[in-house]
Amino acid sequence: MLADTEPPYEYHVNKSFILPEYAGGGEQMTVYWRVTVNRKCDGFTQRVLFDPRTGVIIATYDAAPMVPKTNIVREVDGDGPYSVRTFLLPQVIQKGKIGYRSAVCYSCNPLRRLIPVCTFTPDLFFEVR
Repeated sequence: MLADTEPPYEYHVNKSFILPEYAGGGEQMTVYWRVTVNRKCDGFTQRVLFDPRTGVIIATYDAAPMVPKTNIVREVDGDGPYSVRTFLLPQVIQKGKIGYRSAVCYSCNPLRRLIPVCTFTPDLFFEVR
């Protein structure tokens, strides 16, 4: 069980995106992660927004359950599967290019509930106007 380190989801940055591409403070954003599903496991994600020029963290979001074993992974325009997540931008946020990334930790067996397998998603970007 300890040797079980394969992440259950592979993230494909070249087919992943955030909508809307241009936003303002307080708006709801939706992240579409194109994924390959190796298996379905419980887990959680810790998401952050950051300034891509300086690396400074702009906002962090409370840890949330990762893609449930049921129906959040879905097709988008005939391509898929996708993991779809939403978040609200802070009311007051700097203008310009903003980066988004997540630390994702999985528990695919009982031992991994104590010592989860953790990975980072690739960085995605959008612009605040």
